[in-house]
Amino acid sequence: MKKSLLFLLIVVFMVSCSLPDSLTALLNKIKPQSPQGIVSSDLLTLIENDQIRLIRAQGYTGVSTLSGRLIEMELYNNTEASLEVLIPCGTIFIPGNEAYSRMMVVQSHKILFEAAEVKTIKPFVLSIDNLRALPVPEQTYTLDMLTDGKQLQFAECLCNIDLSAETETKDLVSLQLAAWMLDENSVITTLPEDFNELLKNITGLPIAIPGLENALQDLAGTVAPEAQGWLDRCGIKP
Repeated sequence: MKKSLLFLLIVVFMVSCSLPDSLTALLNKIKPQSPQGIVSSDLLTLIENDQIRLIRAQGYTGVSTLSGRLIEMELYNNTEASLEVLIPCGTIFIPGNEAYSRMMVVQSHKILFEAAEVKTIKPFVLSIDNLRALPVPEQTYTLDMLTDGKQLQFAECLCNIDLSAETETKDLVSLQLAAWMLDENSVITTLPEDFNELLKNITGLPIAIPGLENALQDLAGTVAPEAQGWLDRCGIKP
């Protein structure tokens, strides 16, 4: 009898010790849980909500090219959560100096930021203001988003095409020329005739160089139809 009573007391003691943990586990299952997972949104929305902070956006000249990764951004996750940041096509970088061209994102990017993390991003961009200067490290930019127009249509079209932005190719030259053809203030009205003057302004080469005119004309004859081909592919008329 004494042994049975002792065994019963031990069982009661063990149950009483484990009960608080069981109740805690039960309550944890019943009470509402905090939202889990990664917050995902576009860059401008996250900046407006102060979830992402733009530390800097400036020109980048690590690759010698007319288009591609010409902008370098440094972004900071100003939250205690993981963020998936989308940089959509049609995002534009606006220079502080009007002598420089605006730059338009034509390949979307998704970047995962951990809490309080800083990352450097180089999106794929095209110049959209012809005969204006391309990015240099000394030039800084603010961000905005195109809301309509042929340039946005072109960006959204290119978003569905895998473009290589790492090295200069004839495709990138013709792609950039196509973007300039959509500039509402474009001086490029007939090609390849006006392409001559365009390349002289970009390169800064004096027209007195022997053979320059013929060389530029030959290049224009090759690149201009391909630039038009990009617009045709996207169903856009300049």
